[in-house]
Amino acid sequence: MRLVSAIVASVAALAMSPASAYAEAVGPVSRVDDVPSDYENEEFTDNLIVENLPSQPEGPTVRGAAGSAPIDTFSYEFGGVQFSVPTGCFLTHVIKGEGVRITNQMSGVDCVGPSALLAKFCNTRLEFHYANTSNKTYKIVRGPLKSSCRTGTVDSYNRTTDHTLPRAGKACAQLFVSGKRRSMQCHYITL
Repeated sequence: MRLVSAIVASVAALAMSPASAYAEAVGPVSRVDDVPSDYENEEFTDNLIVENLPSQPEGPTVRGAAGSAPIDTFSYEFGGVQFSVPTGCFLTHVIKGEGVRITNQMSGVDCVGPSALLAKFCNTRLEFHYANTSNKTYKIVRGPLKSSCRTGTVDSYNRTTDHTLPRAGKACAQLFVSGKRRSMQCHYITL
């Protein structure tokens, strides 16, 4: 109850002087626009801790992108056995770097719900395809062929070597199962 009274008093004081009321409730204010977040309808413990993190230093940062693409339902044969992959699996593709310089690229497959137990992936390969702005592929980097079978996932392929692409365009991760492309996820690369 004491905490609720303190919050109500702080909110009332904010109407008159936002910066000074916030300083009393939380601590020193570094800017006039440094006001608390909206905590309406949120309950707090008696030992609530509010921690203000400093801003990140300005300068160059590593940029990146992450995305997932659904894998459509499909069936295939491997080793004389028929397999089906139901809806609920996704190809994920993460890329880090800046501009045409790539510092890390990773791809993998995960399934959710019943697919995590039902989807069987055999004879798989993950590849990275690089295309120019005219959508023409100019380079393919193939991960290892995994001839074993996995349930609900495909082993991740992680390319950790720094490399610079010769031009802008797009970088795509592609999943092949028994030699046939089953999903693709792309990120656009700009200068």
